[in-house]
Amino acid sequence: MRQYIFASHAHFATGIKESTELLSGARDNVHDLSMFVDGRTDVAEEAAKLLSTIDPADDVIVCTDLFGGSVNNEFTKIVQTRPNTHLVTNMNLPLLIQLLFVSESTPIDEAIRQIVEADDTKVKYVNDLLGQAELDEF
Repeated sequence: MRQYIFASHAHFATGIKESTELLSGARDNVHDLSMFVDGRTDVAEEAAKLLSTIDPADDVIVCTDLFGGSVNNEFTKIVQTRPNTHLVTNMNLPLLIQLLFVSESTPIDEAIRQIVEADDTKVKYVNDLLGQAELDEF
């Protein structure tokens, strides 16, 4: 089974998990880890506590908020020692929704690579898209 962890500074992870539930339904295999709030200050301890509840045979896909941030850096250490653990950073809602709908039969590393390269998961500057749309009309 696949397990997903959304991890962030402050309540971003909790909020984006709620957004994914609104769009795709609640799932038992999605966990959030909001750090530096509600008494959670030790990322290594909180990550270890959460991971101890997950079967070591499960694939774990960790999505963090910020490349180079303390939350991401701690999970970078974890993926180097914990088998079947994958780390994706700079998470956004389109990325998470697509990850949650990857078939269990699809190798997760291949799916992650395709999703992060897909146009619909990338940040967009809408003003430029509007300008392009106007040019396309001519």
